[in-house]
Amino acid sequence: MHRLLFGLFCAIVVAGCQRYGHTVKQVPDAPANASTVTNYADSTITLPAGVHYKRGALHTFFYGKHYRPVWYTPVTVKVLDIGTAYGGLKPVQMGGSRQTISLRTETANGTEYVLRSIDKEPAGALSPGLQKSYIANIARDATSATHPYAALALPHMAKAVGIYHTSPELVYVPHDPRLGKFTQTIGGTVVLMERRPDGNQQDNPDMGNAEKVKSTRSMLTERLSDNDTKVDARNYLRARLFDMLIGDWSRHEDNWRWAELKHDKKAYTYRPVPRDRDNVFYKLHDAPIPWITRLFNYKPHFRTYRTHIGNLKKLNYNARHLDALILAELEQNDWKEVADSVKTALTDEVIETAFRKMPDNIYTLSAGPIIAKLKHHRDHLNQIAEDYYAILAKEAIVVGSDKHEQFIVKPLNDKEIQVQVYKINKDKEVEDLLFERTYTASQTDELILYGLDGDDQFVLEGEATPSLKISIWGGDGADTYTATYKKKITNRICITDSTYGNEYEVGDRAKVKPNDNIRAKDFSGSGWLLHFYLD
Repeated sequence: MHRLLFGLFCAIVVAGCQRYGHTVKQVPDAPANASTVTNYADSTITLPAGVHYKRGALHTFFYGKHYRPVWYTPVTVKVLDIGTAYGGLKPVQMGGSRQTISLRTETANGTEYVLRSIDKEPAGALSPGLQKSYIANIARDATSATHPYAALALPHMAKAVGIYHTSPELVYVPHDPRLGKFTQTIGGTVVLMERRPDGNQQDNPDMGNAEKVKSTRSMLTERLSDNDTKVDARNYLRARLFDMLIGDWSRHEDNWRWAELKHDKKAYTYRPVPRDRDNVFYKLHDAPIPWITRLFNYKPHFRTYRTHIGNLKKLNYNARHLDALILAELEQNDWKEVADSVKTALTDEVIETAFRKMPDNIYTLSAGPIIAKLKHHRDHLNQIAEDYYAILAKEAIVVGSDKHEQFIVKPLNDKEIQVQVYKINKDKEVEDLLFERTYTASQTDELILYGLDGDDQFVLEGEATPSLKISIWGGDGADTYTATYKKKITNRICITDSTYGNEYEVGDRAKVKPNDNIRAKDFSGSGWLLHFYLD
């Protein structure tokens, strides 16, 4: 028995240790005439996206079929002519992560287009000592779990659903001397070329004709420093429900950009622009080795795209902090309305038309099963929305800003608590209503309020006894706390703030925990940024 197990182990290792000279370039070596400037307009080339993912039967059995046939099937691709594309493109600088070749280019009027390699080098994220190891080889091979042409199917659906989007185009970058110093790095590579979601997009309706498109860091800095700044929560929810429909588990903060739209003379509303759709329709756990990694809970948010969507908490792990902050204002009925709208917009015709944007032979090879799963998810979107709403509602947060706010916390009865947040001016006069939501004990275990900086007012009022836990973190500034509850409920309301400059008029109606060493994440807007993964 031991010999059998040992033999099996050796077979697995041997299968996984088949080496290949991995490069994200489809044509690593420049042709003999590469030094000559060539007019590539209307030229095409036929080649596979990743012939190295074609492996033997033993390897495929243990490590998975994934999307290997899609990777090694040749497709006909348009050749990029940088002299004529979009009126002519000038190479600017290399970018991207350690896993992707990425080149930024710009037109004569400054509009930027980015070229991102369709193949990846995940071993680039490993330490130098591991980059030539068995682990690196398996990490490279796991790229075959992604669908190289999936991003082409998304813009048509995103437009139908009503969310901003990029519009990638599949092109081959030749060894073109007009690339200059970048020729050796990116020449010979199949890429997705798209307009870079950044800066001025006034001529681009796909990004809201926004004068500015900003990073998540910039958006959050504005949101947390100024209570005149808003994020369009309903539109963000549309985008997030679409993420779940297509199984995109990689929605961390750097995979978003934000269109800045004025809603009055001094205030802005931000709407999301999703980008980097590398991990949609993912197919990893279809063989023994991937299943073993799943059993050991390694990278549990790497989610295989199945008919049943599975664990929503794990699927949405990378988006958890943005979701908790931005979706806080939406009540359950808002989720239902948005889910109904997305479901209605994503018709069978829209879905099927979208997948026709893939190369014809790739559509024939792979689209059918994906479309069937997507339609199933669409048909069950209301349940998906209800389930994820319930996950976020368990521990609900309300986050102020570095300006002055008044928080009114009022139990309506023993099951419901209403929270209102008002803008107050420097003279402590109440102005606009910024936030209002009612929480129920059946959905929410704990309600957490963060005042951040500014001179905030926390008013605890009402006659009912709240049946859920309430935590208040005042943050920086000179805050005041007033409690007029009729009953003593100290065990359910806890206030944490410093001993400096704050006024506590709560008697025995709330528990006060003075703390002069509050962590930065609970103290101010700049500290709250530490909650997020930001570039």
